[in-house]
Amino acid sequence: MKHLKFLIGYLMFLVSLVDRSSVSAFPPQTIYQESSTKSHADINFYAIFLSTHQFLLRNNFVNGTGKLVSEVLGDFFGRDRDSLTIFHQNIHKITDYQNIIQRELVSVAHYHVNGEQILTAHNYIRSLRRSLIDLAQSRPDIDILRERVGQCLYTLQQFYSNTNWVELHGDTIIKEFGISAALSVSISNISDEPCSDCPTDLASLQSGLCKNNTRTTYLTSGYKSEQDVSKPPSNNQGIGKCSHGSQDDTSRLKSATGGIYKGRSSSAHAPHFHLHYEAFEAAKLATVYFLSDENDGLFSHLGIYLTKEVFQIKSKKENKEVKDYSITFVIDVTGSMSDNIAGVIQGAASFVDQIRQSERIPEKYILVTFSDPVDLEKIRVTNDADEMISWINGLTVSGGGDCPEYSLSGLIAGATFSNHNSTIYIYTDAPAKDESRETEVIEILQRKSITPKFRLRPECGTRRKRDTDRYKRQSSVYDSIAQATGGDVERFSTSAELADKVQEDLMSELLFIQSNSSQAISQNNLPSSISIIKWRYTHTDQLTYIEVDNSVDSLRIEINGTSNSSEIHLRNPNGLLVDSGSRDVTLQYSDNLTIFLIEGLWTLENIVSNPLTINITANSSFDISSSLREISSEGFFYPLNGNPVSGKEYVIVVLLENLPANFSISSIVLVDEKGNAVTTTVANLLSVTPNLQYFAKTKIFKQIAGVQIHGQDSTSQQFIRTCKHTINPVDVTLKMKPFIGDLSLSNFEQLEYNITNHGGNNRSLTLDVSDDKGYIVDNRSIHFHISPGESENKQVFILGTQPSTIVTVTASLKDEESHIVLQKLSKKLTVSSAIRPTCNLTSLGDICQNQRGNGSNCYDVLWQGSAQVNFSGIRIASLDVSSSSVNLTHGPLWSLYGPLEVTLKGDCCTRSIVLTATDNDGFIAQCRLQLFRDDSSNNVITDSSEPIDKKETVLNLTILGAAIGGALAGIVIFTTGVLLKIRHSSLKSSKVKDDTDMQTGISMVEQSDKNKTAHFRTFMLRESIVSSTPTESFFGRVH
Repeated sequence: MKHLKFLIGYLMFLVSLVDRSSVSAFPPQTIYQESSTKSHADINFYAIFLSTHQFLLRNNFVNGTGKLVSEVLGDFFGRDRDSLTIFHQNIHKITDYQNIIQRELVSVAHYHVNGEQILTAHNYIRSLRRSLIDLAQSRPDIDILRERVGQCLYTLQQFYSNTNWVELHGDTIIKEFGISAALSVSISNISDEPCSDCPTDLASLQSGLCKNNTRTTYLTSGYKSEQDVSKPPSNNQGIGKCSHGSQDDTSRLKSATGGIYKGRSSSAHAPHFHLHYEAFEAAKLATVYFLSDENDGLFSHLGIYLTKEVFQIKSKKENKEVKDYSITFVIDVTGSMSDNIAGVIQGAASFVDQIRQSERIPEKYILVTFSDPVDLEKIRVTNDADEMISWINGLTVSGGGDCPEYSLSGLIAGATFSNHNSTIYIYTDAPAKDESRETEVIEILQRKSITPKFRLRPECGTRRKRDTDRYKRQSSVYDSIAQATGGDVERFSTSAELADKVQEDLMSELLFIQSNSSQAISQNNLPSSISIIKWRYTHTDQLTYIEVDNSVDSLRIEINGTSNSSEIHLRNPNGLLVDSGSRDVTLQYSDNLTIFLIEGLWTLENIVSNPLTINITANSSFDISSSLREISSEGFFYPLNGNPVSGKEYVIVVLLENLPANFSISSIVLVDEKGNAVTTTVANLLSVTPNLQYFAKTKIFKQIAGVQIHGQDSTSQQFIRTCKHTINPVDVTLKMKPFIGDLSLSNFEQLEYNITNHGGNNRSLTLDVSDDKGYIVDNRSIHFHISPGESENKQVFILGTQPSTIVTVTASLKDEESHIVLQKLSKKLTVSSAIRPTCNLTSLGDICQNQRGNGSNCYDVLWQGSAQVNFSGIRIASLDVSSSSVNLTHGPLWSLYGPLEVTLKGDCCTRSIVLTATDNDGFIAQCRLQLFRDDSSNNVITDSSEPIDKKETVLNLTILGAAIGGALAGIVIFTTGVLLKIRHSSLKSSKVKDDTDMQTGISMVEQSDKNKTAHFRTFMLRESIVSSTPTESFFGRVH
């Protein structure tokens, strides 16, 4: 019976650690009604922005002399808005990894640097950082590296929110935290009482009566109720251990009352709200140091390539597929070109600038200028588009004398340096003085398969034409060359027409470069972002409205289902029927493509009997992306992993990139696969900086294919942007318990999955769990029945046998009747490079019977237990316990091999105890002891150890001479011995919260923006800092 009570108590302890607390940290994202509160998303954006700036300057990717931080990144990304959007989205991914810890592991103190777990948190980050660097040097996986970065940064940033560092040192940073083997600061002893009582009522907090409640010069952190390290009772009146102090923290009501939390700027939520901005600044600077310090920074350990990949510091200027191809300009710079040269310069420079934005670029650019005499000819070759543009912009005209010029000599020079199968553009207003070289020109062009394109203005401008027939005859040389080599000749009456032709040539060149590859033309190869306007599935006589706003450079309509222009009617905003002969519209039904440039509301009518599928995209820098998020009980938005529950309320968050000035947002629309609106909801402003985001609450009952944002441009013309976003609602959820860090080499680890039936019917389900290395040892396929509203936990065991390997675990939940896969999750895990310590509770001894803690006799009631720390090859550096009321007895720590036997003795005044073993590399093993529960008079002690660098509890029940059973199934276990083997893992209840907890209001961010038309994008908090040299910047404060 004793062991049964013990096991039931352990399971009750797991339930007690469910996420019942609000955010004990910086918020996950911006709180609109608390615009002065900075979130993890804010810290990450500013810090990664600054770190990227430093990275670009240090590696000479851009010249940052005299430029603002945002200008440096602007130079790097240029007009490549697609890559800039990916860069921003990647920061949100890193934040999402933080959000998982913030929500799912709220009960584990060291992740949040609560409960004086400062050294544990420090070593936790060290171990993650160590494994991250090891992984980068062996078999790097970008997804895992990015996840580890997010995990490190979460706890690093929490240090400044939840400790008293800011109270002692302001917005400076402790550089060693999470990096060095030891900290160079004095940390409060577990027997110290570093805080004094302060009022806890809202009026007193608003009056600042809790501002000066710390009474120590040592480093400490607050305790928070419902976490695994509980606040010890005070030994003296009016003073004691510090509390976290948020409103949901009941420990703030016990001495020392109040708290030191400063993760929000609101006095209603944070007792040290007045220090919030300093905490934000320190967290930002610490993140910058952790990432980009020249010696200790993560960037230096990852190297240039991995840094760019993990943080998506990539632009199309950098990510090029270089083609065996060249672009050559042969330009007449004689005086007669004075009326034409400006148009040629503008067009050619723009031509090169836009070509370089594509993913496939020419190997080199060649500029040949010719004049009269021939020895003034100049040839320049480069593979640097910026240098080519500089040369073009520097062109001037002079001299020339008579009308004919040495154009063929210039053409031969250009062909000599050009690649095979390339193009040469010739700009002149003069006939060839060296027409005798015609055969020589044709021979080299044919031999190298080079295509000449002559772009001619009226001969010699206003010069006196001595012999018109002669000049016409000489000009015809160009026609002869073009005819013999597959080129073309075009003549223009005005400079403006010539400049327009350059733009047309650009599209031709883009297509030609792509044709040299087996890959199809990608939308990313256009000069600016391709934004989806909408898609439609139309029937006969059905109209499709096409909104063209003033941010659109061009529009494309792909029409599938017809190849005949007579089968559709396209009308411009004036209501006029447009055909393929129109100046502004080109109909190309071979590619089902229409391009035009007129702003307004266009209409497309299907007049055929068969349906048409229409895809409409825009060449525009303004684009959107979306994410579906869950709503927590505090109203925060957290990433959703898997399919949503049908009929449950979620939030659609839309990120807007480069929204033009004076555009306003009105609604968020969910559309199906045919482009039809499923739901339309008013768009609410979530944040303006660091990213412009809108959100809408919605319930989803059917499959969604895309998300749209609707609004008006600066001329009150309606606009639409769409992003593809597939959403499949189901009535069953599948969640994997969080897993932090590495699989322990050669040790069994437990993966736990939670399944909840949110529907109204009984379900027969199969959970299939597999991996790509064969590490899962049993229960690969689990069949079970689940009733409406019920939740079940299912476990599988995994054994990593090869060090430093990466294993992908995939779990799919299938309905046994329909064989439809309802949910599917994948998780990449790494196996540790060495055997890391584990902690096992081996005996219980006396337990705390009928004591609530802090009672009059709790000091007189004693308990005793023992634990075993196992390790191999790496010494244990320290053994620590979370309470001063506990005495430890153990053997020497000098041995390379375990086990190490530990005896624990203490009184019953503290609810829970954590024993931490740290090896020389900073890796941690923990045993958790729950001495009594707040909801029961039957007090128990349990080992609920959760590895710091780890996941959910690993529970091995070794039964000597008895059976093994599952307590969740209600099986009574009669046993003669129990071994609970638990490495540090997160403790989360198997009982899922009621839906009402997830559907609470989010009024904190629900208020509509009264000035939706004013979206001022301010990037850096201190962006006015200017780099006078590549080494001088905002970073000077932390180096």
